[in-house]
Amino acid sequence: MTDSNDRAAFLAAHDVSRETLARLDIIIATLDDWRTRSNLIGPNEWPQIWTRHVGDSVQLLDRIPDTARVVDLGSGAGFPGLIIAAARPAGHVTLIESVGKKCAFLRAAIEAAGLPATVHQGRVEAAPPIQAEYVTARAFAPLPELLDYAAPWLCKGATGVFPKGERWKDELTAARQRWNFAYQAIPSRSGGSGVILIVREAARRHGQA
Repeated sequence: MTDSNDRAAFLAAHDVSRETLARLDIIIATLDDWRTRSNLIGPNEWPQIWTRHVGDSVQLLDRIPDTARVVDLGSGAGFPGLIIAAARPAGHVTLIESVGKKCAFLRAAIEAAGLPATVHQGRVEAAPPIQAEYVTARAFAPLPELLDYAAPWLCKGATGVFPKGERWKDELTAARQRWNFAYQAIPSRSGGSGVILIVREAARRHGQA
């Protein structure tokens, strides 16, 4: 069971529809059922599952249109991929994850909540062509490597929407050694000095493989 105070704090901070909340409740209940046998969320993380993990993911929705096709890299326990799918029923999310047990959970949550999403099991760098206008990833890789992973979509005009922690400026500096891109850093509502990093018009610098 989740902490009712944590859920209430999330609802006080974020405006979500009744239908979206119903889907979120199913996702979190499914995660609760799976988390101990699949090492999806650590025990210390669970008491803040709504305010930290769901809340972190919901922030991305301001930048993702209702009908968007999204690819989520290294989906893990489904943040932000499942949360985006719950709030964007007219869109579609493809979640890419290499670990079989995590993929099984993601598929179970998608089926239980009736989400517009599919799971591709495999490494991101070996993923087949997947149509998407937006790329997301949370706690997957530092920005220079993340842009490499996201290149199949970013280099075709997709927009990256990436939550980043307090070292985001260092990651940005390193990424700009290898990439040209336009960006916007939006302060995170989750507290601290993290941001939501919006990346557009990405192209590798000359001489970078």
